Amino acid sequence: MKEGFQNRKISVDWESIQRKKAEVKEEFQRKKDEVKEAVISSKERIKEKSREKLDAGKQKILKLRKKTYKRLKRMEPEENYRQKVVFTKSVLTLVIKTFAVCSGQWLLPWYYAITCPTLIIWRIITYWQAQFQYFCLDFCYFGNLIICLIIWLDPSNPELCSLLFSISNGILYLGAFSFRNSLVFHSVDKMTSTYIHTVPLLLSFGIRWYPEETSRFWHGNFPTEPIPPSWWWNVLVPFLVLVTHTILYTILVNVILQPEEHIVTSYRYITAKKGIKKIFGPNPPYIVYVTVNWILCIIISTVTLVFYKYFYAHVFGLCVLLWYVTWNGAGYYFDVFRMSMARKNEGKDEKEA
Repeated sequence: MKEGFQNRKISVDWESIQRKKAEVKEEFQRKKDEVKEAVISSKERIKEKSREKLDAGKQKILKLRKKTYKRLKRMEPEENYRQKVVFTKSVLTLVIKTFAVCSGQWLLPWYYAITCPTLIIWRIITYWQAQFQYFCLDFCYFGNLIICLIIWLDPSNPELCSLLFSISNGILYLGAFSFRNSLVFHSVDKMTSTYIHTVPLLLSFGIRWYPEETSRFWHGNFPTEPIPPSWWWNVLVPFLVLVTHTILYTILVNVILQPEEHIVTSYRYITAKKGIKKIFGPNPPYIVYVTVNWILCIIISTVTLVFYKYFYAHVFGLCVLLWYVTWNGAGYYFDVFRMSMARKNEGKDEKEA
């Protein structure tokens, strides 16, 4: 009897435990379902809000596109007219320069003396507004200044004319390749860059091979008997001029002015190119950039000895440069300009839709 009572008590306790376990399990499942429903509900709300924000963003982008398209549409006639004027002037100028080089060499010094200061002043103003002003401190502008001083102050000096020839056909010649100059006739900026690096070559061509004709209406006579090719005047003096400019440029830009990171300089522009990064790695030291410039100066100045001595070698050098800037201009019109027009037409289609 005592044993039966104990067995019944154990059985009653076990049943109570089982009930409580079932209740706990049931409560846990109910809480789990509630949490699951809350998570699903939260996800749905998040998706809905994200969808609403995405739709609002799309509508905002569409409105901005339409607004931009309308603004460009209003500006289009004025911009087209400006580009037509620049294109026409560029082509006519090319015709004038061709006539000056082939027949009317007397026009070369006058053309250069008038247009060079005008375009450089315009370049300084526009580049200052675009925060590209440090480009105007490069040797390209310094070299053009030296050429202007020579033809105005002492055009009959054969040594200085030899220096003029080497600067024009050396460092400036190389600059056209470094900055990928191109004949884009409707762009004032690209035509000015091409002018700075190429027109001094045409002037040196007239002074070297047609001095009497080039001097006809100029205030002084260019040397009819130029000095023979000289390592001093054709290579070493241009190199010393470049070294002097580099020292002055480094002190002014890197020590005194110290432009901020977002300001573009020639060093930052050149070293950011993919080809330069492959050779020298990302962000090569400034001393490496300067040293390479000096080495290239000596090499290209040595080439000017050949240009200076042989007429047809000089003609060949001019033809190579003309081919290069023309090829780059063709690349702009058939690649860059075509893609720009495609995006423009796409904007029109969206507007019509």
